[in-house]
Amino acid sequence: MASNLYVQPPQASNRKALVFGLLGLALFLAVEALLLRSYNRADTRPPSWDQSIHLEIALDYRDALREGRLADAWHLAPKPGMPPFPPLYHLFLTRAYASPDPAHAALWVNWFYLALLAVSIFGLSWRFRPDATALAAVLLFAASPAIQDLLTTQLVDLPMVALAAAAYWALLACDEFTRWLPALAFGVLHAAGMLHKWSFFSYMLPAYFVALASFRDKRSTIIMLFSAVLSAALSAPWYAAHIALLPPRLVQASTDFAISAWTPGAWLAYFQQASDSIGPLVWLLGAVGLLAPQYKRNREQGWVLLAWFATSYVFWTIVPNRQLRFLMPGLVPIGVAFCSTWPKSLTWGAAALQLLVMLNFFGGWVGPVRLDLPFYTLQFFENRPPARQDWKTEEILRRIEAERDPAAPISNVTLVANDAYFNAPTFHWTQRRLGLEHARMRGVNRRLCEFSEFVLLKDPKVGPSTVISGLPEASAEIRDPRGWFGRAYEEIARWTLPDSNNAILYRQRRGLKKPYAGKSLIYQHYTAGKVVIRDLKANFGPWDPQKSAYKTVGLDVGQFDIRGLVIKGANFDLLGVGFMPMTREGADDWTDIRLLRLEKLRIKSLDVGAEELKSFLSLRVKGLSVEELSLDKTVRIAGTYNGKGVAAEAGLRLLDGPRRLKIDIVSVRLGGLDVPLSTFREIKELTIPLYPNPETPFAIELPGLTIAGGRLTIP
Repeated sequence: MASNLYVQPPQASNRKALVFGLLGLALFLAVEALLLRSYNRADTRPPSWDQSIHLEIALDYRDALREGRLADAWHLAPKPGMPPFPPLYHLFLTRAYASPDPAHAALWVNWFYLALLAVSIFGLSWRFRPDATALAAVLLFAASPAIQDLLTTQLVDLPMVALAAAAYWALLACDEFTRWLPALAFGVLHAAGMLHKWSFFSYMLPAYFVALASFRDKRSTIIMLFSAVLSAALSAPWYAAHIALLPPRLVQASTDFAISAWTPGAWLAYFQQASDSIGPLVWLLGAVGLLAPQYKRNREQGWVLLAWFATSYVFWTIVPNRQLRFLMPGLVPIGVAFCSTWPKSLTWGAAALQLLVMLNFFGGWVGPVRLDLPFYTLQFFENRPPARQDWKTEEILRRIEAERDPAAPISNVTLVANDAYFNAPTFHWTQRRLGLEHARMRGVNRRLCEFSEFVLLKDPKVGPSTVISGLPEASAEIRDPRGWFGRAYEEIARWTLPDSNNAILYRQRRGLKKPYAGKSLIYQHYTAGKVVIRDLKANFGPWDPQKSAYKTVGLDVGQFDIRGLVIKGANFDLLGVGFMPMTREGADDWTDIRLLRLEKLRIKSLDVGAEELKSFLSLRVKGLSVEELSLDKTVRIAGTYNGKGVAAEAGLRLLDGPRRLKIDIVSVRLGGLDVPLSTFREIKELTIPLYPNPETPFAIELPGLTIAGGRLTIP
């Protein structure tokens, strides 16, 4: 008998089980709501890394829509190093900003997704086993620590789990695209999933096979095509508008914490993670159940559950960045298979255990308990109870705002820390929420903290060992009593953090003496990192003791070599520039300098040739080989990119309001095909700000720019 999307008791004897199941479902969701309410009242920790990013994206949407900037909302600038996220989850999160505590209010958005997940698992299980164990299937999966963890974090992953479950419920209910309403519901749910996150397709691979199989029948073909067109019509416009940025940034993001799929143990990484976070009993017996299920009805559809699980596991094992939350939408069949395979007594016993585990997740009374076996570790009672912890984030930001130089448009703060609740994204979001517009958190680079008025150090533990590359070295440089840092910065505040570490705030020293007594300085050859300068002459103007900076420094440079780009005949004026010389121990000559402040960079003259630019692009853009480059009103290049022919033309314009350099893409041809110019229209990287910003917290003055005769020149 065909069945539709909604639970349909085929026999009167099942009605009692259905009523029992639905009442149990409502009770489960009510208990979850009470637990979430208690969690929100007790927990005072700020959101962590990715959670803060999602909350800030939601704030970007809220502000853009509130101010009527619809174009900005549609082409929302992605966060540094992150791909652009589809908008649907973050649009829902904007509602959290109606609360004075948006981080905890956002968790109530998760509760509604949890309700969708619970109802969908119930519907899926009822299709295969129409009895009270459909409720047990919900408890086995939705009450697990893995789902409770997603419920209490501001991430898009719980919505992904819920939408995947709902989409498969609709897919199975449409009976291979022979029923209109479930098929259209699948199209809408598929689009909703894709508008939550780009990876939603990875859980739908078996669904695409079912769609292709529908071509054997005219009616199913028509219904499937309507469903596909509906899904594409809803989701494709956003992807078309972001196609230029999305693929490269997705590849970049997928390599975080990268471990090759061919590394020994890589294929078992998710096995252990899922066992710990779902529970070893449910995980192991549920996985066995997928291989040998005993479905009471619709057995012919059972392969879809196994394929859903298997393809998701393989896909996300191949992806180098392995976190269980990415795989969770593919593990939903575990609960359904468990109930359809094992005796009811075992099923209900495991469900009762999961309920205890759920309560313990919030209470933290027991565990985690580990049992080490020769080839496998069993972990029970994983938990993450709420905690009253003040990580001083707001207090630190307000102190920085009070101590900063009020004349500076931006006060950069170098953060020497990357811990769960003490990291740049958390500070970024908190600053935005508090409306503190001046302080900007920056990460550590090879030159530590140039142009940063403040440095914030978490001491002695800067963060987990897996995410602190370069930070221990930076911390050691800060704490070196004989180093340049102590001469340039002074400690102005200190806080004790909940993990017994200290947060130490340093500010640039005021009233510094002039670093050089002479009027001019000449270097025939000077190297600073990846910058090589030849024939450098610096002319020092008056010293401003209040700002600890030279009012002007003129630079005449015979030749710059910046990361392979050779620039000849450059002339600059630096206004309001302060620096700290670095010297060898016991020597007077400078080995390098650290720039402390700069108000304006005035580029008086500069000259770049076509050959130099050609060599630079071939060197710096991976996969690009430039064969021809011309500079005549526009920049034209031709060559190959990853073995495919490429040609492009772009112009440069100086714009005001605010002052910026705009790269206008005139044409792009890749592999013999013209790339639509609309692809590049809203890429923010094609506009270079000349006004103070976190990357360059000083103004850049260009008197003009000319592209002619094979050279790019200023003025």
